[in-house]
Amino acid sequence: MASPAAGYSRTHIILHWVIAALVLFQLLVHTGMENAWIVQMGGVAEGVNPVPHVVAGILILVLAIWRIVLRLRNGAPAHPSGQPAVLTALASGTHILFYALLFILPLSGMAAWFGHVEPAAIAHVYIQLAFLPLIGLHVLGALVQQFWFRNGVLRRMAVPDKAL
Repeated sequence: MASPAAGYSRTHIILHWVIAALVLFQLLVHTGMENAWIVQMGGVAEGVNPVPHVVAGILILVLAIWRIVLRLRNGAPAHPSGQPAVLTALASGTHILFYALLFILPLSGMAAWFGHVEPAAIAHVYIQLAFLPLIGLHVLGALVQQFWFRNGVLRRMAVPDKAL
């Protein structure tokens, strides 16, 4: 893994926000996908178009892989100096969970949709619920860092590091 960078590259920042928008989209259209699952399993539901959800899920997986490659190649900024150890551990754990979910959810969705694996569909529904508190924790953590500790951490995900 590369050494810590001073900030994130423009590509990494764009990937962060595109993935965030796609995850939000997925959470908003998930009910329609449940209806599509009913149809696929032989039931009846009207007004169902699963294609946007399927395409967005696959796109999230591809972009998450790209993010991991960038992170391994360029490194990531160090945690803010003087940050309490508990916040460093919480931030690290949150990011690990995010990356895990960005892989597990699309893979379970693909297993359910393309492989007709019902346990994967059930797991997909419950695992996606983990995103809601994780997103809240992530946003809260960023806001606390920015406005309580005033360490400019939000700037790293808004302004690219010119060296990258």
